[in-house]
Amino acid sequence: MKQIISIVFSVILVSCSSTRSGKVTQGESQDQLILSTLWYQKSAEMRALYYQCFRTAEIALAENLAWAGRTKPAAVVLDIDETLLDNSPFQGWQVLEKKSFNNDDWFRWVELARARPLPGAVEFTRYSDSLGVEVFYVSNRTVEEMGPTIENMAAWGFVNTDSTHMLLKETTSSKVERRSLIEKDYEILLLVGDNLADHSGAYEKRGPDHGFAAVDADRRLFGTKYIVLPNPMYGTWLNDLLRSAPGATERERLVRLLETF
Repeated sequence: MKQIISIVFSVILVSCSSTRSGKVTQGESQDQLILSTLWYQKSAEMRALYYQCFRTAEIALAENLAWAGRTKPAAVVLDIDETLLDNSPFQGWQVLEKKSFNNDDWFRWVELARARPLPGAVEFTRYSDSLGVEVFYVSNRTVEEMGPTIENMAAWGFVNTDSTHMLLKETTSSKVERRSLIEKDYEILLLVGDNLADHSGAYEKRGPDHGFAAVDADRRLFGTKYIVLPNPMYGTWLNDLLRSAPGATERERLVRLLETF
C-alpha cells in the first residue's frame, strides 16, 4: 500500500511540474499588442503625426531660442525609444512568440542595432545642431547598451552620438537627475519624448486620475516646451493601468478597464 501511495504521489508531482514548465514555455498571449503595433508600423497617420510633432518641435525650438535673457548655452533633450528609434519589430516578435517584456530579450534586440529612425527624427537633431543648440539623449536604455545604441544611431546620421551626449540609465528609471546634470551647464529649451516622464518628474506618479490633472495644469507647455510623440504600444500609462486592474492575465486586466455604454 505504501508503495502504491508513493507511486501516485510521484505521478502527481511530475504532472504538476509538467504543467508549470508548459506555462513557462508557452508564455502569455500578447495579442493585445497586435492593433497598436500594426498601427505603429502600417498606418500613414502614424507617419503624419511624427512629421507633425517634429515640425512643431522645430518651430518651438526656433521661437524659444529667440528669447533673450539666457545665461547658458541652449540644449534640447530627447528620449530615444519610440521617439527617435522604432522598436516595433521587437513588439511584433513579442506577439508571435507569446512573450511579455524581459530584459534579456530586449538586450538581444538592442545588440542587433537594427532599429530604424522614426519619421523626421534625424532631421530634427540636425536642425537643432544647425541652430547651435546642443543635442542630448536621455534614455532608459541601460549603460550596458551604450555601444550598440551609439552604433545604431550613428549609422542613421543622428548628431552627437557619443557617450558625452547620451545619458543612459545606471540605477534609476527617473530622468530627473540626468536632466539636472545637463542643466548645470545648459538651458534646456525643449524636451521631446513619447512618455510624459520624459518631460518632467511631475508625471512619474500619475495617481488615480491617470495624470489628467497634471497634464491640464501644464497644457500651455505642450507644443512650446514639451513635444509628446504617439506610442500606443507601451509606457507608464500602461504600467499604471495594469497595476490597478484585477485579472489573471494582462489582457483580462485591460479589458476590465474599458469604458462602454
